[in-house]
Amino acid sequence: MASTFRLSISFLTLLLFSLWVVEAHTSRKLISIKENEGQDISHLLKDGEFDDPSLYMYFTPNDLKLGTKLLIYFYKSDLQKLPPLLTRQQADLIPFTKSKLDFLLDHFSITKDSPQGKAIKETLGHCDAKAIEGEHKFCGTSLESLIDLVKETMGYNVDLKVMTTRVMVPAQNSISYALHNYTFVEAPKELVGIKMLGCHRMLYPYAVYYCHGHKGGSRVFEVNLVTDDGRQRVVGPAVCHMDTSTWDADHVAFKVLKMEPRSAPVCHFFPLDNIVWVTK
Repeated sequence: MASTFRLSISFLTLLLFSLWVVEAHTSRKLISIKENEGQDISHLLKDGEFDDPSLYMYFTPNDLKLGTKLLIYFYKSDLQKLPPLLTRQQADLIPFTKSKLDFLLDHFSITKDSPQGKAIKETLGHCDAKAIEGEHKFCGTSLESLIDLVKETMGYNVDLKVMTTRVMVPAQNSISYALHNYTFVEAPKELVGIKMLGCHRMLYPYAVYYCHGHKGGSRVFEVNLVTDDGRQRVVGPAVCHMDTSTWDADHVAFKVLKMEPRSAPVCHFFPLDNIVWVTK
């Protein structure tokens, strides 16, 4: 098992380097805020209700069946605009807490009311917040800290698998990261009897991953989806949180799914730059 875990860590290192732009210069580089790709997607939004297409990632357990069609947006960041990956030595020199917000804004030369300043405040708020009942969470600010926290949370001697969302097209086609209708072309496969951690890349001046999982009540699936024209396939993980009773009543998922807050399970796909850890 130990050798398998080392193999997973090596794979994660390569994975993170492919997701992040690894730069040798200072951590003062500004964060990149998500930008549109120049595509008009307004005609695909449901009555124009949601301006942000990335909200089209939520669904319900009833949707998890062969033939279901969903409107989904699998976003991929421009690698040239991503913030740098720091070493633990570099990251440990910079405070990482909301109580040091003013210092951090000055350190990164960012104004408080700018989009970047608001993003920093939100990220620190997520990372500083206490875990809800039954949840374990942490923020990794370097590759080394991410690996150590994953091992501490999942177990030092467990056999781990790294999952990511992948988009595949025939060689003659280019990948489209727009909003598309996708159909389940295979029955979703549930991974039974596992532990799971989802790690989401946050907006920050350097690479930060917010990782969280629940001690029970979540179901993980491997999914296989295809666009209406059949030219683009997406495979990867999806998770259903079966107990949302302790969630924030204003969570955006409840609005997207038009459900009473905290009343029913919520499922979601993962953006391409997210990482999912599961025990084998």
